[in-house]
Amino acid sequence: MSEKIPLPNITKSIIREAVVDSSLSPPDSVELLINLHTDSLGALTLRKGLTLLGASIGSVPVLGIGNYRNNAGTNYKALAAVGTEIYAFDGTSWSSVRSGLTSQSRVRFTNLVDYIFMVNGNGNQGLGTYNGSGSFGTTNAASLPAGDFIENYRSRIWVGKSSDDKVYYSDVVTTDGTITGGTSFIQVSPQDGEKLTGLKRHPRALLVFKQNHIYRIFSINSTDPDPSIKRGTYSNESIIECKSGIYYHHPTGFYKFNFDGEQEEISRPIIDIVQAIPRSYYENISGWSDDDHIYWSVGDITLNGVVFSNIVCVQTLSTKNWTIYSYGSEIRSAGLYDNGTLLRTIVGNDVGSVFTFDSGTTDNGTPIFYDLQTHWLYFSQVKTTRKSFTELATLHENAQGGNLSYQIDNDGPNQWKSIGTIKKDLEQIDSLNAKSFMRIRFRLSGSSSGSPFIFRGWELLNILIEGEIKKP
Repeated sequence: MSEKIPLPNITKSIIREAVVDSSLSPPDSVELLINLHTDSLGALTLRKGLTLLGASIGSVPVLGIGNYRNNAGTNYKALAAVGTEIYAFDGTSWSSVRSGLTSQSRVRFTNLVDYIFMVNGNGNQGLGTYNGSGSFGTTNAASLPAGDFIENYRSRIWVGKSSDDKVYYSDVVTTDGTITGGTSFIQVSPQDGEKLTGLKRHPRALLVFKQNHIYRIFSINSTDPDPSIKRGTYSNESIIECKSGIYYHHPTGFYKFNFDGEQEEISRPIIDIVQAIPRSYYENISGWSDDDHIYWSVGDITLNGVVFSNIVCVQTLSTKNWTIYSYGSEIRSAGLYDNGTLLRTIVGNDVGSVFTFDSGTTDNGTPIFYDLQTHWLYFSQVKTTRKSFTELATLHENAQGGNLSYQIDNDGPNQWKSIGTIKKDLEQIDSLNAKSFMRIRFRLSGSSSGSPFIFRGWELLNILIEGEIKKP
């Protein structure tokens, strides 16, 4: 009997077959999404691009991004660490405001008392401060040491050193905004086989991350003697604070921080993607957030023999949906930039450029590649039933140029049969000759440099359910 079958609208995004077998996968989920998101539930939309902020700064990775804003709201600067220098962006161009740094060492920032404070590694240059004009100096640096990590918490500056697991702290800031002290410290489980990897303030404690544990400093007189949290991170930059809490990467997944007890794993739907992140990249993972998303740049990964470059794992907070973005260059750092008019996310890549994130229709002139792959689809309760069909309808807006293809039964993971190219707007019906198959899956792929298109799904026309395979 010939039938017409609309495929369910995609509302759950990626749920990998490493987690749920295709025979049980939710029909409104997919196996793979690259550079497409489900923020408008029921449709897929191409992501936005990257727009260069000012001119390219250098040719080496951007290893730190900061944002200076004075309390009066009259002075705004974006800061970027490139090579041996710190550059400030004044709304028009970048200029050097500190030089002589150790190249390829992470730079980290925190803001307090109308200064931005920075560190460049515990064996490198001393802590520096900047008030939005001139160059970095040492005003208000007090006696704080060079360090790897920096944070402000309860009116003190805190500096962490991975070499000896010490967290130094200043005195409480004075009423006239002066920082003093900085030689006192708390040593966190020294030389225990894990090094200090990050600092993050929380309303109830300063969190001290090691690779596999998290310690809590409640005050200069109260801290966890032993780790109460059996997770941690290899990358300070993977620690994200957003509207729903604090999140971070651990080799076993992405987690939401829970102040007491077991941490909440959020990445199970994409667990094989998480497992494909190379160990050599753990320390380089960078994260950021916006009003409804959290992002982690994880470098290059390989899935089923296919290499995916410059990958960013994205979760939509309101729906818990996951998708994957891929960029033309590797994102190595991220932060907010407030210019007094707009509050924007900016990201730095591996070759010295800073971009406005989620801006424009290309990645700095490079078209955006996209890829959608469904799960295996059976269309019958008895999965051994054979089917055939000859027409496929594609529903979309502005997706002209997209390539349609399919696989059946035992086709290899990278063996796709072409259906054709989308040429008509809103809907297009294509002919194909899929005969006597048990299972089938579909793909939409291509590149775009125009306004983000919307994909609303497929309908199978003239599908014939042939009957159950008879066993001898």
